[in-house]
Amino acid sequence: MPACVKNKRPIAALLLLLLALPAGADFTVTEIKPRIEGKTLVLNGKLDLALTPKVEEALTKGIRLDITIDVRLTRKRWYIWNQGVGSWTLHRRIWYHALSGQYLVSTSASDPDNRESHGSMLEALKALGTLDDLKLPLEGDAAAEGEYSVELRAGLDIEALPTPLRPVAYTSLDWRLNSGWSTWKFAP
Repeated sequence: MPACVKNKRPIAALLLLLLALPAGADFTVTEIKPRIEGKTLVLNGKLDLALTPKVEEALTKGIRLDITIDVRLTRKRWYIWNQGVGSWTLHRRIWYHALSGQYLVSTSASDPDNRESHGSMLEALKALGTLDDLKLPLEGDAAAEGEYSVELRAGLDIEALPTPLRPVAYTSLDWRLNSGWSTWKFAP
């Protein structure tokens, strides 16, 4: 076997190991208060969206960051497995406007022109992570009885970054911002 083939295997194994490392958990879901009102799941809660220094630097240089929030609602059943009631993906965005010196936050994917401005990055991240009476439509009526659970996670959308920055984001742990799944149980 040629020597060059033998030397490539450890490098390939090292690259796979780096990609398989767990994501940095700099995002956390601190509190969620779910309730069901008719054909709507209503969420109130807070997400702590702490950024790493590299991501903060990119944001202050004008790179737009997209945050995705995945929500799943399930109903507990006593037989077989739980019933999936609904799932949603929310898109939120934060960016720095250099001329005004303001951080802009958009919390609505359906209306991206609806945005708030904040004087500091901390204020903007706090607004980005606040869920106030967020209404998510259900396809059918939820049963008035039973136990439900809401699973929620938040993460930085690397695919929404500018193309030249994506390889860096995929290979660096500084860009792997993800809260992992958090679960809250409730009864309507």
